[in-house]
Amino acid sequence: MITLYDFDSKTKHPWNMSVWKARYSLNFKNVPYKTIWIEYPDIEPTMKKLGAQPTGLRQDGSPLYTLPLIPRGTHALQAAFRRLIESNMSSLGLLVVPELIRKVVNAPSAEYMTSHYLPNFGISDLATWTLSEEQSIAEWDKVKELLGSVHAMMKAEDKWIMGDQISFADFAVASVFETIKAVFGKDSEEWKRVVSWHDGRWDRMMTELERYSTVY
Repeated sequence: MITLYDFDSKTKHPWNMSVWKARYSLNFKNVPYKTIWIEYPDIEPTMKKLGAQPTGLRQDGSPLYTLPLIPRGTHALQAAFRRLIESNMSSLGLLVVPELIRKVVNAPSAEYMTSHYLPNFGISDLATWTLSEEQSIAEWDKVKELLGSVHAMMKAEDKWIMGDQISFADFAVASVFETIKAVFGKDSEEWKRVVSWHDGRWDRMMTELERYSTVY
């Protein structure tokens, strides 16, 4: 059985979009797996223990280890995930990372993210930092624009990005929405707003994908 490593959280709802891509794919293929929950500081020692290779390099040249991690024995699947980890929604960072630290992740991951990620956004003190309404609108507009480029490739009657055929592209887009839902909540104004974009296409897509969103 495949073991899928994911980040633990206070809410017990998965939030990492890269891992969501893997989870959707495994569920769609009906591949048996189990999830093991870890914290950010545990990624590198866990991957080294499993003999996994770094997923990249840090700016200083040291090895970088990230999730999703599916241990050896599933090389083809790992390679596919490495090629298909796209949908670089960097515009979401300023919107979700501070809120992840404040509301979602556990203390070990919060400490790690505060020291490693917040400086990238110019945030030195999260306790006193706030995103202005003008900034928030601008960042959400960027997210809407990126999703709009996907919407523009689709016909009005298309259920999936490739038309009638579900594909990894759908899982990549859905993973973005899963992160938004995990951070802001399904009853939030943020969630209701984003799924209503582009004539409600994303709300319909997420409803269709619910059957592949089970967490094992």
